[in-house]
Amino acid sequence: MYKIIGQLINMRYLGRLHKSVQPIELNEKTLRLNQICEFGLKYGYKATVDAFGISKSTYYGYLKMYKQCAENGVLFEFKSTRPHNFRRSKWNKKIVNFIIKMRTDHANIGKNKIKYYLDEFCKKNGLACISTGTIQNIINSFAHKLRTKKSIVKAKRRETVLRKPKQYKASKSGECLALDSMEFRRDGKKLYVVVAVDDATNLMYAEATTSHTSRATTIILTNAHNYLPWENFTTILTDNGSEFAKDFSKYLIDNNVVHYHTCPKTPKQNARCERLNRIIQDEFMIKHGNLLFDDLHLFNRKLKAYLHWYNFKRVHARYSNKMTPFQRHLQLTSMV
Repeated sequence: MYKIIGQLINMRYLGRLHKSVQPIELNEKTLRLNQICEFGLKYGYKATVDAFGISKSTYYGYLKMYKQCAENGVLFEFKSTRPHNFRRSKWNKKIVNFIIKMRTDHANIGKNKIKYYLDEFCKKNGLACISTGTIQNIINSFAHKLRTKKSIVKAKRRETVLRKPKQYKASKSGECLALDSMEFRRDGKKLYVVVAVDDATNLMYAEATTSHTSRATTIILTNAHNYLPWENFTTILTDNGSEFAKDFSKYLIDNNVVHYHTCPKTPKQNARCERLNRIIQDEFMIKHGNLLFDDLHLFNRKLKAYLHWYNFKRVHARYSNKMTPFQRHLQLTSMV
């Protein structure tokens, strides 16, 4: 709205000038300055800033000079601050042509490298050597000739993945299996424990491995499928780790399983797995953690014994009647 008003006032102002004093020719900048000030006195600084696209400080600076000129009875004119006379640099044409050729043949070569070759050129031709600062000034002065187009390297487009819906909650046993991995280190050695848990019943499977690849995670997923009491699952929930890509994703696609990913840096979207990681560390790793590095096979046997106790004997406060995960599984399957 204000921009339209500004355009109308501009037209009226120009028309008034043409009708009145013809001999006085005002440039566009002077007309604009006076237009801004007249508009500001009538509509205020907020409308003026919106209409003409200037800052508040610029507006008040113009208005102050406009009022001073009005008091002195003179026109508020635009006056350039550019000096009338300024010293022009005098460079040897041979040196300038040499620098232009260097920058043309070797795009964006720096002033320090140019100076190395330029000094040799000057000695051969009996010319006075110049400083790196002068070389840079020459480059800046002939920027229109030395400008090179930057190569546009397109970034690799990230594959779009399915995110977990905000209101999604598994209601059936075996509907959604959530996975996560834990990393343990000792003496520069890394080992991993992959955890899989059913979102509806808390039935859990876990296994330790020396590899953190998608192939190793896929093998653990098939072991979890064989261990847990359902024929198949329809949905998998993981974070965005590399262990849940490539071979892992291919396995899910081949078996028509939907793969949900949590949003980056949002572990609470996979809260059940994060909580189980803590439970395993507090209840199992605190006692058998050293076996992970000393004897991996024995560690996995102990871990399977713990899983049996967790799934079939350990009651969960999550359920009001203190059921075990397997009892919850039986309850849900009987309701179907």
